Amino acid sequence: MPDEVTKTAGTDVAVKKKGTLSDFIASYEGDFAAVVPRHVNVEAFVGLAAAYVRRDQYLRAAASANPASLILALRECAALGHVPTPKVFALTAFNDRNAPGGKRIVGIETYHGVIERMFRGGGVQAVHVEVGREHDPVLRFNSTRDRLPVHEYDEFAAPEDRGPLKAVYAWATLMGGATSQVIWLNRHDVARIRAMSKSINPRNGPPGGNFWGPPWPDEGPNTVPMWKKSALHRLETFVPTSAEYRWQVASSEAGASKGFTGIPDRPVREFGPSPDDVVDAELIDDPTGPADPGGPDWSDVETRQPGSGAPA
Repeated sequence: MPDEVTKTAGTDVAVKKKGTLSDFIASYEGDFAAVVPRHVNVEAFVGLAAAYVRRDQYLRAAASANPASLILALRECAALGHVPTPKVFALTAFNDRNAPGGKRIVGIETYHGVIERMFRGGGVQAVHVEVGREHDPVLRFNSTRDRLPVHEYDEFAAPEDRGPLKAVYAWATLMGGATSQVIWLNRHDVARIRAMSKSINPRNGPPGGNFWGPPWPDEGPNTVPMWKKSALHRLETFVPTSAEYRWQVASSEAGASKGFTGIPDRPVREFGPSPDDVVDAELIDDPTGPADPGGPDWSDVETRQPGSGAPA
């Protein structure tokens, strides 16, 4: 019996289901190598990706139902210069009624990942980001008179004692010692960002959304990180960021100028495919969730570029 071929609409990924999950991800090693910066070992990337998915039953189920979404998320991770780990670039399974198999895997860069790309850019020596709370004795910033936010709080107090979140701010100290633009978001600014985020779904998701947690003033486990990430994304406009370490780029350019061919002289890649927006989706967090699929029948994977015709 010939292998079953599944082609997913909206992607260039064709999947023949046979083999193991590790084999399936490893078959895309060449795709990852085409976009990953030089500081990331592609073999290690593939191994970490397979281990990440294997240890999460919801990711395994989503990857079995919609394997193309897994590859797209991993490509985005590779292009950003990350490896798939929960702290830097998290893989998250969603129920999505518009996706193949009713499930989708989405890659989410955490605020740690944003900071890491700032340091890779080679233009900053420190990044500062902090949240302020309602009962903090001093918390203010006015861009017309203050160089930096003025913030005093009891560093030994529990977050509950300091009160609800009130503001988040971020800035960077540049390599020459100068201070970057200061980003200051109050709770109303964050509420507008939250309302536009694809990470929440008040209709079908848990109360208050999946990643942000419940509406202010309540908080979930990811509320503070999402506030910090919002400020850091605004800061990206004012500081250099890079998927690749700039010293590697400088070494490459220097070698190319001398005719040395041992280091590729290609520039930093500035592209990164990402999954389609999740429409009407919810995070899979049912504690009684699906049973371990028990190793779906994966296959070697064939890919094609758009316009090149169907895979053989």
